[in-house]
Amino acid sequence: MNRLLLLSILLAGLISCGDKVEKQSAPDNTADTKADSAGTYLPIADLLRDDIRRVDSFAAGILRKAAINGKQDSSFVKLPAFHHLARQFLLKELDSAYFRNNFKEASLLDESSRMVNFIYTPQDPESSLRRVMVYVSPSLGQDTPDRLYLETAASQGDTLIEKKLTWKMRKYFYIVTIKHPKSGDPVTTMEKLIWDPQHFAD
Repeated sequence: MNRLLLLSILLAGLISCGDKVEKQSAPDNTADTKADSAGTYLPIADLLRDDIRRVDSFAAGILRKAAINGKQDSSFVKLPAFHHLARQFLLKELDSAYFRNNFKEASLLDESSRMVNFIYTPQDPESSLRRVMVYVSPSLGQDTPDRLYLETAASQGDTLIEKKLTWKMRKYFYIVTIKHPKSGDPVTTMEKLIWDPQHFAD
């Protein structure tokens, strides 16, 4: 299915529902889930690289915020530190050919957030990339991705490492890492890099 046609159909459904108060919601609270048999398969890696290039060209300052089990810290960082963390989003599984052949796509209309969500899940249950979501602002014109979300899980020795990665286009990204040792309590860390000054106080 042509992606523009799909967005047009979903947008029409959104408009017919009437205006609602906008708020953030989890995917489970959404409606109108559907699988797209032809597949639109948004170019996720390309979207990320484009935003990285924008940061390289225009970012005046990059604020890093970090938290480890509730202890917080913040400082400004330079581009090499930004690229070091951003590489965690550029997973090999997001290569277009591999992604299309090994991930299933579904789309849904979230009435509360007024977003069209594209959801990708691996055909292989052992894949370390567990889930990909792209949140798109519905439009009859050019597609406008608003946010990307990835979930990964992999074992390192006797420790399971889960990551939840969120990239807000043109604004910031953050990575939540949860380490589950074989014995002992899980350790949670969060790193957030912000290049839009309007979000420095978030």
